[in-house]
Amino acid sequence: MKLTIKKEEILKGLQRIQGVVEKKNTMPILSNMLLTADDKGVEIVATDLEIGLRGRYAAAVDKPGSVTVSAKKMYEIVRELPAENIQVNVEDGNWVKIASGQSQFKLVALPKDEFPALPDVAEDGMIAIEGETLREMIKKTLYAVGENDARYVLNGLFVHMTPAKNGLNIRMVGTDGHRLSMIDRVIDAKHKEESMIIPKKAMMELRRLLEEDSSAAELRLGFSKNHALFKRDGLVMVSKLIDGNYPNYLQVVPAKSTKKVSVSKDVFTHAVKRVSILSKEKTNAVKLQLEKNRLVLSTNNPEVGEANEELSVDYTGEEITIGFNSRYLMDVLTAMDRANITLELSDALSPCLITEEGDEHYKCVVMSMRV
Repeated sequence: MKLTIKKEEILKGLQRIQGVVEKKNTMPILSNMLLTADDKGVEIVATDLEIGLRGRYAAAVDKPGSVTVSAKKMYEIVRELPAENIQVNVEDGNWVKIASGQSQFKLVALPKDEFPALPDVAEDGMIAIEGETLREMIKKTLYAVGENDARYVLNGLFVHMTPAKNGLNIRMVGTDGHRLSMIDRVIDAKHKEESMIIPKKAMMELRRLLEEDSSAAELRLGFSKNHALFKRDGLVMVSKLIDGNYPNYLQVVPAKSTKKVSVSKDVFTHAVKRVSILSKEKTNAVKLQLEKNRLVLSTNNPEVGEANEELSVDYTGEEITIGFNSRYLMDVLTAMDRANITLELSDALSPCLITEEGDEHYKCVVMSMRV
């Protein structure tokens, strides 16, 4: 194999796969990438057996071929190379030579036959969705997904598609039992009712790809019994689905709240951030007292001190005192991007529903705590 490729082009491909390659080193080949050169250019593939990413990049190929080489080392080398053009040459099948300007490197290669193939997912019935719509949905729900949760299904984003009057309704739900985020968007597509649980890591990588370009073109989604497929602009990502039944998340979304208050998102965010400086590290607890025309936030930590801040609000209902983990509140507030938010409360032990002004299809729930 012998090829010449622009540094910017190969670096883009190498950056994309860094989050995919296996870092635990359970199988040496999984820390490698598969580099294939043909008359169409270069293909870079990486997988950790859960997620696979394949991308095609422009290159001048003198001699076609395939090789697997350390994804991390290749990236670190290319990132530091000074010249615009990079030559990649396979010598004796066991070495990959990388040359640019006066710099030369040799990397050990592993046999390409050992590299696992990406699973085939049929492309029939794929649906198209605007990249920006998908990016927004992931951003607003992914923070609530569990991390190494014993309830394995909570470690993924629940996606539920249902036919709607004017297209296809896509719902995404994330929860770890302490908070929940749910968003609905209708797209111009047709598809049967279907639901699946996509692993958090796969959605993180997909979000990263979508954030490369704010004017991202549409992306195509496809699903099989065990896999999800995402295609866009010479990129293909395949992910295993999480097997299991997602819990009945709707039962924790408050249907009717007796106490509602609207507040500026920025004002509330900065107030939570300030008073939580003195919260207990173990609980991050912050207390909210809602009274006539005022909302008081406070923390009390006997070892450090106490803090309180008063906000003026338009409220005439019953008084209520309730506690929350400030980190969970901040995660919700960071995901929201409208100017004003509404807090809906029932009592001191019930969860709080947080919504954005002007978007009834995005709901966040934070469980209360004793303070």
